[in-house]
Amino acid sequence: MPSLMIHFLMAHKVRPDGSTLFYVGNVAPDTVPNFKEKDITHFRYLSDRSEPLAALALQTPPTDDYAEGVLLHLYTDWRWDILARDEFIKMTNGNWFSDYRKEISLAGVYAYHHTDWAESLWERLEACDVSGYGKIPDVTTEDLGEYIRRNNRWHKENDSESSVFFTPEFVDDFVSKVADEYTQWRIAREIAYYNAMPVTFDAFVDPPDLSDNEISLFCIAKKPAVPEKKYVPSYEFEIRKGGSRIGEINLRIGYTDGLYYGGQIGYGVDAPQRGHGYAAKACRLLAPVMRSHGMKKVIISNNHTNIASKRTCEKLGAKLIRMAPIPEWHDLYKLGQRFENIFEWDVG
Repeated sequence: MPSLMIHFLMAHKVRPDGSTLFYVGNVAPDTVPNFKEKDITHFRYLSDRSEPLAALALQTPPTDDYAEGVLLHLYTDWRWDILARDEFIKMTNGNWFSDYRKEISLAGVYAYHHTDWAESLWERLEACDVSGYGKIPDVTTEDLGEYIRRNNRWHKENDSESSVFFTPEFVDDFVSKVADEYTQWRIAREIAYYNAMPVTFDAFVDPPDLSDNEISLFCIAKKPAVPEKKYVPSYEFEIRKGGSRIGEINLRIGYTDGLYYGGQIGYGVDAPQRGHGYAAKACRLLAPVMRSHGMKKVIISNNHTNIASKRTCEKLGAKLIRMAPIPEWHDLYKLGQRFENIFEWDVG
């Protein structure tokens, strides 16, 4: 159980552009006032928290910022208790709690006054409408709002030297190590989450008229699955305008570990036709084909440097899940790419 500022340092490391609700989620579990109840909500009553945390991760939609913040908070507490708190306890003669609370308070307030974004972040949290909060057992949204206001004031009004035990260097090392660990842990469970998504494939369908009176999609290939390569069935379309080809788009039917990074949709618009939003329009035209195979959510990925493709996802209303490091086994890594933006598009 580190200080709230250490939770925020973790959150900022994991998601530098995280939403306000993501940070609210990183506060929420500590709103539970009773220590015995908090031991239950934090899984501290168990000798091994890894299994319930993994189960919670599989139930946490990657697009739910608040729930993602709660998950990160609980994971951080677990790792902090093992790597920091338990080491502190070993240095005491059993009467550790009051000294420990003092040291983490010192570490938290020092971090607040030596982190350039901390004050503005706490102001954002205090200004956030409580109606957007998620739920915490036995705690109201008003309780959580008041807890944020109280802790905002406390951080402003207190200042101190750094903790002797939980030094800034110790905290930085912990955050760097555990943030990288969490990212890999979370990605593995996001892959499992998407791989469990519903999909139906008995045969290829004959696509209906896929047109919006400006562009149309013309199916040029239906490629069967290649199980030994873990390739799912796919459709390939030409994007046409006025009967002429202006690009292409493909749709992969199914979910696999590889498609977490490669996505269900790939598109490209010919250079002379770029800048008109045709890629986003083509994606929308694919929605009936996705639904015909029972797919309600799809991943669209793009190289983290591909600004145009990122804007296409934003036009669609797709949610950026994360910038994920590409594993060495993936074809994209072999092509020289190292980080991929992972978007989820809900097509209902």
